Amino acid sequence: MSGDVVRVGKKGELYTPKKLRLQMGLEPGSEFIAVVKGEEVILRKRKTIANLLEEDAIATVSEKEIKKERSVLEKGLLER
Repeated sequence: MSGDVVRVGKKGELYTPKKLRLQMGLEPGSEFIAVVKGEEVILRKRKTIANLLEEDAIATVSEKEIKKERSVLEKGLLER
């Protein structure tokens, strides 16, 4: 298994190679989800709302459907 070497700094910071940052589109402040599996740590780039809005839609919803659902949710909240 090959990969890029990531170093850990004195305060626990992860230092990633420039090549990896460019490949992943990482900028200062980018966030990850870390998953530990045995002795492996898998880092997944955390998607922002902007990232999600740029992706292809998996479903379409009409304005009418949104208003109907909003009405149902509002009614449910008011009944509490």
